[in-house]
Amino acid sequence: MLKFNQIRVAGRLNGASGQVNGGEFVHVLGTNGSGKSSLLSAIAGLLPIEQGQVWLEQKKLQDYSLPQLAALRCLQEQQQNSAFALTVAEVLYFFSEDKGLPAELDEALELQQFMSKPLNQLSGGEARRVHIARTLLQVWPTIQQGRALVLLDEPNQGLDFKHQHLLFRLLRRLCLTGNVVIVNHHDLNLCQQYADKIWLMQAGQIVISISSLEQISNHDLAAIFACSIQSAVDATGNKIFQTYLD
Repeated sequence: MLKFNQIRVAGRLNGASGQVNGGEFVHVLGTNGSGKSSLLSAIAGLLPIEQGQVWLEQKKLQDYSLPQLAALRCLQEQQQNSAFALTVAEVLYFFSEDKGLPAELDEALELQQFMSKPLNQLSGGEARRVHIARTLLQVWPTIQQGRALVLLDEPNQGLDFKHQHLLFRLLRRLCLTGNVVIVNHHDLNLCQQYADKIWLMQAGQIVISISSLEQISNHDLAAIFACSIQSAVDATGNKIFQTYLD
């Protein structure tokens, strides 16, 4: 569904290449400044690339009109401002032209209690859930067809443990119907639980592409993240990670 080859943006991306098939849940990990956010923006067509190419459904990204792209892919950026005192319901209606919230989104994001509240009066985590909903609503008809490309930049930032898992379970279900979801974040344990594919980034490149953290040593992970990493297996057989400085 998605392919990009040797995309370059001065000071941000340095020949990043990758491919994603329909139905894959991709997690992008790396240190701050490694190029994760720039990669999502370039894939979305919002960051002009100086070299390389991006294909979406076997069509070059630049051959899509803006309305076509807006219906096919969505991007939730890391920084979200809520300057206007619009209610949550008004914000969601603006992006969906539908007064109702799909049951699947309502179940995972638990927004009904906020619908009449101004967005700029919510906590950071509550507002994050609203922004995730409005991002998904932008392409909801395409999501229902199993053809959407969903790009989320640190969507779990500010969410409590419960809502992190509810969100990633939702994204996992969206992939099961053929959609592609790519998320940036910094949590090895969430990655281990939910990822189909993992991209590890350094200096604007995807330096490692794997399907599980079982395929990389803790030593190599530590080199990527510039800190010490140890893992253990819990009572249910799940691998868990701990990070620390020497």
